[in-house]
Amino acid sequence: MSTRHERRRFRAEAAKSLLTFLCEPTDPALNDEPLLKAAANHWLDALSVRVRHCICCSSWLVNRRDVGAVLMGTPAVIKANAVGTCGICRECWEADLPLDALERAATAALQLAVPNGRLEPMDARR
Repeated sequence: MSTRHERRRFRAEAAKSLLTFLCEPTDPALNDEPLLKAAANHWLDALSVRVRHCICCSSWLVNRRDVGAVLMGTPAVIKANAVGTCGICRECWEADLPLDALERAATAALQLAVPNGRLEPMDARR
């Protein structure tokens, strides 16, 4: 659980620039990014005590099986040590939503960390 101080520091650092990552929780590429892997696992493990919702359709995410993808954001600083995480339900992820729908959902979710922030265009490949 993060403290109020840690959340404020994250928002202050993220307000400058935020790196975002959208991937399946089982993506092998996470093995090369220990901070992101730990954040994804922590967020997924916490679903048993804190139900979250899908950023696309708002359905509840109550366990790992419900999650199709995780959206993670970390401040674009040299030694980032915090990651903001949210999820996309399996149904939305497997529905292969249009890229603009995912971008709108991600932008809305990231507004908490970077008010009025905008995503750079995503690569069309997933």
